[in-house]
Amino acid sequence: MTYHPLSRARLTIDGERVVPRELAALVNRTAAQLRDAGVGRGRLFALTGEHPLTTVVSALAAERLGAPLLFAGARAPRRVAVTATVHASRTGGPLVTASAGRPVGLPDTAGAVFWTSGSSGDPKAVVLSQSALRFQGAATAARLAVSDEDRLLLPLPLSHAYGFSVLRVWRHTGAHLYVESAFRPARVLDLTAREGITSLDGVPAMYRVLLTAASRDASVARALRGLRVRGCGGDVLGTALHDEFRSVVGAPLHDGYGLSEAGPNVALNAPGLLRSSTVGTLLDGVRARLDPGTKEIQVLSPSQMLGYLDTGGDGLSRAAFTEDGWLRTGDSGALDGDWLSVTGRLKEVLVVNGETVAPAVVEEAVRTASGVLDAAVVGVRVGDRGDTICAFAESTRPEVAATRRHVAETCRKLLPPHMRPRTVRIMAELPRTGAGKPDRVRLRALAAEGMAS
Repeated sequence: MTYHPLSRARLTIDGERVVPRELAALVNRTAAQLRDAGVGRGRLFALTGEHPLTTVVSALAAERLGAPLLFAGARAPRRVAVTATVHASRTGGPLVTASAGRPVGLPDTAGAVFWTSGSSGDPKAVVLSQSALRFQGAATAARLAVSDEDRLLLPLPLSHAYGFSVLRVWRHTGAHLYVESAFRPARVLDLTAREGITSLDGVPAMYRVLLTAASRDASVARALRGLRVRGCGGDVLGTALHDEFRSVVGAPLHDGYGLSEAGPNVALNAPGLLRSSTVGTLLDGVRARLDPGTKEIQVLSPSQMLGYLDTGGDGLSRAAFTEDGWLRTGDSGALDGDWLSVTGRLKEVLVVNGETVAPAVVEEAVRTASGVLDAAVVGVRVGDRGDTICAFAESTRPEVAATRRHVAETCRKLLPPHMRPRTVRIMAELPRTGAGKPDRVRLRALAAEGMAS
């Protein structure tokens, strides 16, 4: 798996074209400074902040040195001992600071360390190998048929597994990558039209905003329809959004299934290879099976993690693997040949009056209510009575009482009594993790506070 030379790299960040020779010079300088600080195979260095240029340079420098890169942004929950730290200067260029003390030791094959989103519990540090990163770039590019003629637009952080996988596709194919440090709908649409963007990647919440714009303006629908790939990840793509987007825009979203522990992509829907109600077919080289009892999805992939980093010392935890080496994902699903469907998160299943309830089913009902842009459902356990279902609905409408009433009416129509939320809270914006997922830890705390008051 060879990479395209930096001398021909095409990269645009926040509208500014990065000159290939200047990019190569930054990578050379940063790699030399990291080497002088002691960074090398198995010698971890950290990247702080979310500046796209510094992230790209750090990733390329890590690749050059064969060294592991820890993405330690503001949301990283704890300090990990590293050999050096890279942060962005005022101009966006990387600055290297050597660290004192004994760094965490990693295998020589380690290439990157990502924090899981922590949307439903404590974040964990996932260690991926260099070969895993190469495999992801090649396999994802092959599934989506990305070539050096493509123009990829990414308004997501590069320091999370989803965004970083797009960076690997860029590295593998030589496509032109446009990175935006924030999602601004008008700018995304302008770039799509002006630069001839062929592939856009985003989370469901982003596509809901674009869908609203498309329903009001036919030119927006045409711009989205003109994309070859409309990648959607980072969270579950609900049936309502999937169907409405296809109806309004006249083209589908290409969702998939992945998790940081798997590198991240496991399965993808792609142009010409798409089936609704599934997350697509397994990437070439990836295998999946279901636990006979729980229906948990288990994965065997060239890009699965080496293990979780033991942040208290050296070593990797293999607790997430079965005895025969398959990765336990914690998600339940179904398999039809190579077509994979995801039905829920095992740890998030609620129990109400002795019956299990998948939050995703309730969330899908809430999202169909008039005025709701997104939804998240959590359970609050009170004594031995099981979970009380609490729904949070994102809406920009000022009529809060009316929106809450629409949600209640919709849930009465679509859900049996035990699955209906006991409380519905309308929010202008759901709290989210850095990966764009609803932050269920914060929402569960808010729900508990509301019930206690």
